[in-house]
Amino acid sequence: MTKYRVKIDGRIYEVEVELLAPSKQEEAPQKQEQLLEQKSGGTKVKSPLAGTILSVKAKIGDAVKAGDVLLTLEALKLENEIAAPVAGTVVQIVSPGTSVEAEHVLAIIE
Repeated sequence: MTKYRVKIDGRIYEVEVELLAPSKQEEAPQKQEQLLEQKSGGTKVKSPLAGTILSVKAKIGDAVKAGDVLLTLEALKLENEIAAPVAGTVVQIVSPGTSVEAEHVLAIIE
């Protein structure tokens, strides 16, 4: 269960919310994450923070150098550029709009 503090008409209430079944929107990022995790080779680029993918600058098949920006992650109301840690070819990458948790695989570079 997740606890939230809600303010209604100036009064503050604490509520607990339990997710009974994930919505279709929540299932899609998890399935995509599972696909990225299944790929064993290459360097996995992981998310430093939980957030949402705003834009993706690289696509599958692109050759990248270490330091090239792969995507932009919005976390804590800030835009964070995620760069390639190594040179290589992008073999998998998340889609814009995907919600990710910290340490989730964002891309794989071989």
